[in-house]
Amino acid sequence: MPCISIIMPVYNNETYFPMAVQSILTQGETDFELIIVDDGSTDGTPKLADETAKRDSRVRVIHQENQWIYASFNNGIKAARGEYIYIVNSDDKLRAGSLTLMMQKIRQYHPDVIWTKVLAHICNSAQEITQYDIDHMDKLVEKESYYPDRQAVREAWPYYVSSVLAHNQANLYRRELMLRHPFRNDVYGADVLFNISAARDIRSAVVLKEAIYDHFIYHQDGMNASVGKYYSYEHEMFHEIFLQYEKLFAEWNIPRERYWNMIAERRLMQFAGELRALGLEKCPLSTEEKLKQMYLVCADELICRLASSLNRTEEMESRILSATRGLLTKERLPEDSEMYFLVGLLNSLLRYEKDEEDYRRIRAALDHPFNPAQIGKSFYEKLMKTKISTTGKVMAESV
Repeated sequence: MPCISIIMPVYNNETYFPMAVQSILTQGETDFELIIVDDGSTDGTPKLADETAKRDSRVRVIHQENQWIYASFNNGIKAARGEYIYIVNSDDKLRAGSLTLMMQKIRQYHPDVIWTKVLAHICNSAQEITQYDIDHMDKLVEKESYYPDRQAVREAWPYYVSSVLAHNQANLYRRELMLRHPFRNDVYGADVLFNISAARDIRSAVVLKEAIYDHFIYHQDGMNASVGKYYSYEHEMFHEIFLQYEKLFAEWNIPRERYWNMIAERRLMQFAGELRALGLEKCPLSTEEKLKQMYLVCADELICRLASSLNRTEEMESRILSATRGLLTKERLPEDSEMYFLVGLLNSLLRYEKDEEDYRRIRAALDHPFNPAQIGKSFYEKLMKTKISTTGKVMAESV
């Protein structure tokens, strides 16, 4: 039985898939198996996978109808024979010496999980790196650490989150742990949700200081599932991740000051990403639908509560108003639109010399039923303070 089973899901990736495979087969180790899960590819990928398996006995291939990436993870894990599982995407690479290092740590510690650094790089179509380690992971994780028991793992979990180690599936896990916690196959953040789900069952862990995995971000259509795309479920997915972390840390009696600001700030950062996604050309929603998503969905009670708790309400409102202006600059909203009140709100907020009609229009927009979070209120209150101060000064001078 091999020590490590490497699972590689692949779909229509004949260009980069062979390089990902070579990064594994040239590791200089024999005590592993590579399971390639072909997810119903229609290009030359299935043939390349089968030819690789014929040449190397360490390689097995599973051909399946298209089921998406996380179903491929689960199917590969079920078929695996190794004690440990490591997942490598077909457009990424495992760094030289990585398997040897992980096997050394298995023999030394026998942990449930080995957390490994993923260095994310922006690259061109030739897989040439143009921006190296964009998340600065080498600085986030600078030393090896061992967590010998369940309590130590739980105490360290805020660190796993802040250092982005628990933010993906590119870690070494005991196979039995992964079998108990299969990946969901309905959201692209299923890797984060998997780690949260498995957290309660992890009894020991190691953090490696050495980088193991190179993740490539391509500027091409069809690459990097969650990059530069709009997903209708994103808002609910990010809420679920935040609330599950909040529940997990509370359950473990982790002091709130160790985690809450961190996960709240991350949620607001994701909120900003939601607004950017609504502005993408490939977003299928109409301008009115995008605006309704911003004001009726994105700016909900939880987001407003987090922004208020972090004293970032004005920033949150500014992001929404800026995104609104960006949309309305690209496309005019018809006057009979239910969201047309936003045109008046922006025009009045941006007008340098405001009259009473501007203040009335802003107030009406804040009270509009399609603006339940009263986006723009922080700016209106500033304007009113200035107006009152100026009016008082003028009256005093006239007296």
